[in-house]
This record gives sequence, structure tokens and C-alpha cells, in this order.
Amino acid sequence: GGAGGGTGNNGIDYNRPFSSREVSRKANVISKPEAKYTEEARRNQTMGTVRLRAVLNANGTVSNISPVQGLPYGLTEKAIEAARQVKFTPAQKDGRTVSQWVTLEYAFTIY
Repeated sequence: GGAGGGTGNNGIDYNRPFSSREVSRKANVISKPEAKYTEEARRNQTMGTVRLRAVLNANGTVSNISPVQGLPYGLTEKAIEAARQVKFTPAQKDGRTVSQWVTLEYAFTIY
């Protein structure tokens, strides 16, 4: 928290998350664990996609996870849990490691 200064380079604040269009090299997801089904969702045969917006941080953590499109019966929460476990190489901008906004999708299908 707190107010951070630290501009200087052409007024670019390298501490804020950038969009994929603004970075020189996009964050690269190395592993994305599957989201688990909940019993209730399976019973109700709920299928679909949970779409999440998140920040892949310069320090390797995932934060600011928020659902753009969710599903009932706890599936949105399961997708968020899985999103927290994502491993990735952080984005770069002007040779610096930076945080980047991404959209993560989790498809739930019953075979």
C-alpha cells in the first residue's frame, strides 16, 4: 500500500501493471494448474468457462484476480484458487521486469 513515486524514465511508472500491448516481452505462463470441479457443480452438470483478469507480477506472484465471467456452484472460486498457482516468467518492458495484466480462462467440461 501507500503512495509510490518513482517515475523519471519518460514519466513511466514501472511499478504499475502494464497491458500486453505495452510490454516489450509478454509474461510467459510456464504452468497453469487445472481448476478442480466441485461436487455440486458435477451433480448439476455445470459446464462452461470461467474467465479471470489478473496481474502476473514482476516478483513472480499472481494478484488482483477478479472474475470477468463466472460459473455457479463454487467453480469461480476453484478457478481463482488455480490461478493463484500459475507459474510464469514475468513480462519485460525496456529491459526491466514488470507486472502485466492477463486474462486466464478455465474451461469446465464433463465427459
